[in-house]
Amino acid sequence: MKSYDLIYVLHREEPSETFIRREIDALRAIGIPVRVHVLDGPQVKPAVPPGLRRALLRQLVIRLLAPPVSLSYAARLIRHAPCALRLAAEAAPLHCPRFHAQFAWSAADAAALAAAALGIPWTCSVHAWDVFTRPLRETRARLTTAAGITACTRRAADALRAAGIPEARIRVIRHGLDPAAFPFDPGRPAGRIAAVGRLVPKKGFDTLLDACALLRNAGVPFTCTLVGNGPERGRLERQAAAAGIADAVIFTGWLAPDAAQRVIAGATVLVHPSRRLANADTDGFPNVLSEAMFLGTPIITTPAGAATELLSDSARIVPSDDPKALAEAIAGLLSSPETCRRLAAAARQTADRHLDQNRLIRQLAAFLEESPCGDGFAEA
Repeated sequence: MKSYDLIYVLHREEPSETFIRREIDALRAIGIPVRVHVLDGPQVKPAVPPGLRRALLRQLVIRLLAPPVSLSYAARLIRHAPCALRLAAEAAPLHCPRFHAQFAWSAADAAALAAAALGIPWTCSVHAWDVFTRPLRETRARLTTAAGITACTRRAADALRAAGIPEARIRVIRHGLDPAAFPFDPGRPAGRIAAVGRLVPKKGFDTLLDACALLRNAGVPFTCTLVGNGPERGRLERQAAAAGIADAVIFTGWLAPDAAQRVIAGATVLVHPSRRLANADTDGFPNVLSEAMFLGTPIITTPAGAATELLSDSARIVPSDDPKALAEAIAGLLSSPETCRRLAAAARQTADRHLDQNRLIRQLAAFLEESPCGDGFAEA
């Protein structure tokens, strides 16, 4: 591989975004020394080379004078200009810098401005809400100068195409896991339901609680563990209490990745009842599904996001917002260990083919390698 200085640009470091940390660690493990620049984090103000401030301001003006997208988008560009200047100043002394932004949002805006000011390439990874909920014109404007864009699902890639991003610049590279870190074991205790994710409306955990109430009424024994935190926690706890199932539902709050993994590995079934919101926000392919596939925990989910891209015959797929269908699917798996073992084995085979991080990280490295170093910015 050629020698270059790769800077991952993040808006902030979210504890729930473990896939980014795993990706960075995996790139470093194969010899790519990734630097991380967090826009909304502790800032060290590097020295700004002569002419760089002027070069970045020129690029900002060019973008603001381009065909209008929206006033809110223009305001965000202006707001992120100081972040872009710090990013550009950090990269300027490096031998062969390039930026890789996570999410087509603040990080992409800063990376695009800084890269243009320096005359270097930048790339971006898109995921779900950042392309599903944004106007097509805005996505096109935000990513128009990116040398390449990775999408973690085919659905996200389709959103890029709909925005007018050329096919040649799009790669579908999924988030992988190291199979050795997620040992397969289809042996499961009875009656344990697990759900993992941020407690936000698009995850559909209220539907899961409604389904649990139906299970209780039908006399199905169970415990349900919800791992995660978020603005919906209080409402969900009140819902469980009102339904008379608080004694069977455990809210753990946020757990470290290894602790969350133990919950998944100890569950009879992993339920992810996601929905698509009115603003089109929904999941892509949640990482909790990948973990369950490797570990051997059978999955029940919905077609709202991109789960069916890999989980068609190796999971139970039920409609969103349908507690009765969800309860029936849960009851069916809780009562059939043989079906659970069959689904788990099929899902593990799919994970080995499509979600092995050892293979996917080399695809990502090859994608990043395609961009030249650029000529560097000329002092004005």
